Amino acid sequence: MKIKFGLILFFSIISNWLFCQEFLYVSADNGLIVREKPSVSSERLSKFKYGQKVTVDRKTGINYSFLDNGKEIKGKWLKVSANIEGKKEEGFVFSGFLTEKKINKRIEIKFEDLIIEIDHIEINYNFSKEITVKDGVGRIEVDLSGSPEGKYLKVYHNKYKRVKVFQRYENSVTIMDEGPHCDLLNWKHYYSKWEKLSYLKQKNSYKILSYSQEDAEKFIPIKINDLKKAVAKHCGERWSKLMKNVDDVNKYPIGVTSSKVFLKFVLTDENNKVTEKIIEFIIPVGC
Repeated sequence: MKIKFGLILFFSIISNWLFCQEFLYVSADNGLIVREKPSVSSERLSKFKYGQKVTVDRKTGINYSFLDNGKEIKGKWLKVSANIEGKKEEGFVFSGFLTEKKINKRIEIKFEDLIIEIDHIEINYNFSKEITVKDGVGRIEVDLSGSPEGKYLKVYHNKYKRVKVFQRYENSVTIMDEGPHCDLLNWKHYYSKWEKLSYLKQKNSYKILSYSQEDAEKFIPIKINDLKKAVAKHCGERWSKLMKNVDDVNKYPIGVTSSKVFLKFVLTDENNKVTEKIIEFIIPVGC
């Protein structure tokens, strides 16, 4: 009986401890500095990235405030810890850049000499398996609501004197059948012109462009017979039957939609050597 009571008491204590833990999220756009002691003059240990979840281990009660672009930011020093890639990191941080509201982390695309951070995007399946970087091209498979349009991106490097960012999109043909569809992703495409993104100094970011439905429906001139041959080759008999009596490329079951968004980074080093990196967002054509 005593053993049973002891187990109940033990699990009750553990449950209460877990329940009482306070979790916060880093809201500082450029990350939150972690220090050895609760003071801005203390040694810097590391930096928690935007959106990082932290556990409050101790409240010091020590107040701190400062002016940020004329606005006073108030808070206290907290002792916190976080799990960073399987390793526990801890230290003191300023609470003025922590929030109770969950913030999604940014995604990170790592090239050899360049790191790109983009506001949270819904990635397909397993995050680590869906971002690949090879030969200067990063490929990201996103889900139906995961387009990078309208998101902010940051560029980190220590090698280049000038960085320019450009964007364009790709449209593909799809053949529809009241739900299912066959996407001609390896056939002809429409590519928009490269557009330069503006650098927003206040946010230390570039804003990715958004596209309209009209943009998503643009395509190059094609012949109906060429399209029928492509459908027969890539889609099969079922879809060829749907195309049998179609005589106009603008009629159902033919449709056009965006299938990729590209970001191009034109990088100039101190010796004026120019290199390029590409990020390719692969967007599902439909559900």
